[in-house]
Formats: sequence, C-alpha cells, structure tokens
Amino acid sequence: MSKASRKSREDILKLAVPLFAKSGYDGVSIRNVASQSQLTPAALYYHFKDKEALYFETVKHAFETKTTAAKELVENTDAAIANLEVFITWFVATLDKENDFQKLLQWVLLDSNTQRMQILVKDVFADLFITTRKLAESFSPAYDPYMLSISIIGLVLCHFQSQQGRQYLPGNKAIHDKPRVISAHIIKLLKNGLPSSY
Repeated sequence: MSKASRKSREDILKLAVPLFAKSGYDGVSIRNVASQSQLTPAALYYHFKDKEALYFETVKHAFETKTTAAKELVENTDAAIANLEVFITWFVATLDKENDFQKLLQWVLLDSNTQRMQILVKDVFADLFITTRKLAESFSPAYDPYMLSISIIGLVLCHFQSQQGRQYLPGNKAIHDKPRVISAHIIKLLKNGLPSSY
C-alpha cells in the first residue's frame, strides 16, 4: 500500500478544508478532494459515505479547535467586560489569520441549501454561538442575549466579509484592515453601549 493511500481521515479533512473554504459545497467534487489527497475516489469513499458526509466532517474539523478556544476565553463569568475584550480580540485575530475558517463560517451561515444549513448550524456553528451567548448573558438584562450574540458575531464578521469592497468606499484607510484596529473599534463600540450588570 502506498503512503498516499494510507492517509488518515484527519489528513483528508485538513486537505479538504481549503477546497471547501474556497468554493463551498457546490463547487467541490469528490474527485477534487481525492486528487488533493492523492487518493482515488474509491479510497475516499472508504472514509466518507458521500460528499455530504465529507463536507460536514470537514467543516466540523475546522470549527472544533476554534470553538474550544472560544469556550476557554469566557469561563470567568464575573468579568463581563474583560471577557468581551478577550473574546473580540481572539475572534478578530482568528478570522484574520485563519482565512479558510473565515470563509467556511461564511459558507455555513449563507448556505443555499436549507436542510444542509440547518444541520451545519445545529451541529457546528451552535457551539460558537452558545459561547457568544454565554458572554452576552453577563451584560445588562436590557439586552436580549440572542440578539446581542448575533450582533457581536455580525460586527466582527462584517469587517472581513466586506474587506474587498470597502476598500473603494470614501474614508477607507489601510489601517482599517489591521486586526488590532478592528478589535479596538468593536470593543469600544460595545463597551460604550453595554453597561455591565455587575
């Protein structure tokens, strides 16, 4: 058996992440992943029953370490503002460094297949959302934790989703793409409007 044919599931998932990140579910075939993994399609089917299973496992693989890191950041429930600052800084830095994760997150939230999106949101994205909601619940009860969680995620994501187009907007500066500038802006915006309940 050749070295290529002995690739583990994890090896395959790592190689599949950039493919799905770039082209989404519809833009990637089993043959694409097999070629990238230096396997035959039959060898790939040994590990994954179909393309959908491969996609779900790939996205889950990409999210797992990020979600674990996020959970560890918001463990101290007595430090709402400090948790917020650390979480936003981490989230911005992660999306800046991990381009494939950033793109997969967008594919998950904007998937055109409703059934697939529901599964991805429930099985993959929900953990990150629940972590953000735990953070949101530490602020004033005047803020709906669900809405606040969506707003926090949206504020961070928008800076990356709009990066290509906003360079042509009046007032754009290169410094606006720096993670520390994005983080500081979002933290300041949220802190000024989010009195802690403590």
